[in-house]
Amino acid sequence: MTPMRVAVLRCERLPRFVTWEISDVESLFGDDRRLIEAFAERGVDAEPVAWSDPAADWRAYDAAVLRSTWDYVDRPARFLETAAAIERSGCMLLNPPDAVRWNADKRYLDDLDRLGVPIVPLVRGTPADATRIRAAITDSGWRELVLKPAVGVGGSGVVRTDLASLEDVLQAIPSGTEVMVQPFVDAILDEGELSFIFVGGALSHVLRKRPAKGDFRAHGIYGGTVVAAAASAGDAAEVEAMLARLPFDLLYARFDVVRVDGRLAVLELELIEPMLYFDLAPGSAGRLADATLARLAGA
Repeated sequence: MTPMRVAVLRCERLPRFVTWEISDVESLFGDDRRLIEAFAERGVDAEPVAWSDPAADWRAYDAAVLRSTWDYVDRPARFLETAAAIERSGCMLLNPPDAVRWNADKRYLDDLDRLGVPIVPLVRGTPADATRIRAAITDSGWRELVLKPAVGVGGSGVVRTDLASLEDVLQAIPSGTEVMVQPFVDAILDEGELSFIFVGGALSHVLRKRPAKGDFRAHGIYGGTVVAAAASAGDAAEVEAMLARLPFDLLYARFDVVRVDGRLAVLELELIEPMLYFDLAPGSAGRLADATLARLAGA
């Protein structure tokens, strides 16, 4: 009997915003290696495949699991074309293509808000909308701000500023670039940002991320720390309710949340290329492998 074949999708190269030297680039792909090992333990032939590899034959795989595809932000249109090609080939893309297309642009936050999922509030627009953006922020009473590009990963292009400096920040951005502006949430600096990771619809593990001293970005590439965390029953129930409101059947999801006025609110929902920190949660790579095989068995 021919073993199942799974492509574990990764990037061809690191995204362009990574302009500094990284001494051991392959160490960034530890999640991928652990997942491939978990598949091997289950008799599945899994291998890393760059999503942008023109020689990739998607018909040769039973499933393609999106993992470290970080450079999709440099070529988002091509990435979505590849997702569609995988779908047409008969290979099962996980997460599913409709969720991928939705999550590739941070407009999904507007949809979360409409679905009743608490989010950190935001104002969206381009530098040409500076007057409207400034007026909306003035009405909201936000003092410290965070500006993010509508498409981005790993904190790329994220700027911390204030209302007085916002116009200068916007003027430094290409005119057609869509951005969103949010209030800076102080809880990021003390309690930290919490990541709730779901696999196969069930909570797998929780992480606490804090920025390095003098920074505000919790991502490890900027010196932030990530540790395993124990969530209270109440917090877990809040985020499980968020997941239940999504209109997708997801293999995995990472909710990055922060506490605002006593309740958790979404900063980001990661369905495409989140680090899942399998090394901090024993058995979690196996859970993702099992959930993948369950999807294939039910297809």
